[in-house]
Amino acid sequence: MTLWVRCRRATTTLPAGCAAAFVLALLLGGTAVPLPALTLGGSATVQLTQFVPVLLAGVLALCLDTRVPAAEASGIRKIRRLDAVLVLGVIALLELVGAATALVLDEPFTHPMWTLGRNTACAAGLLLLVRPWLGRASVMVPVAMVFGVVLFGYRMPTDPYPWGFILEPATSPLAAVACAVIAAAGVITHVLAAQKEEL
Repeated sequence: MTLWVRCRRATTTLPAGCAAAFVLALLLGGTAVPLPALTLGGSATVQLTQFVPVLLAGVLALCLDTRVPAAEASGIRKIRRLDAVLVLGVIALLELVGAATALVLDEPFTHPMWTLGRNTACAAGLLLLVRPWLGRASVMVPVAMVFGVVLFGYRMPTDPYPWGFILEPATSPLAAVACAVIAAAGVITHVLAAQKEEL
């Protein structure tokens, strides 16, 4: 366990990355800027906090890539399951901290702090889904997803298509379910990939 914690930088890089992402989300707040939306032929107003989960996905990828294959292969504990717990813990932490911050600041459900954990779940899930095939390059998938949604996800300046669910406010059941499903699929894929490696 100690080796896994040290290898995954669970007491150094990961907490620092989560704290940095939270502070960045807090500083950006509800700041929105007009960005090109190709489906509108103009621009759409996008909250900058939408890009914070990409930072968190990068931090998680960095931590998961710090492996000691020989030690992990000979270990008794299921390393990938510990990794899954680590990822789910980060998602839960950001969900709780984001919601608590929004409550303290008395922000409406349209404020991006409410969706920090939800959108991080989506980014982390996508990362884990494609890691068995893309390896370290998988970190670009959440990036591509966010930019793709911003560029092509709007049918009206403030109304995204259903597949652009990360742009929806915290009150959206579709966004909550979609992000939960993607996160669960990513975790399951991550664990199953480890079982295939052991065969």
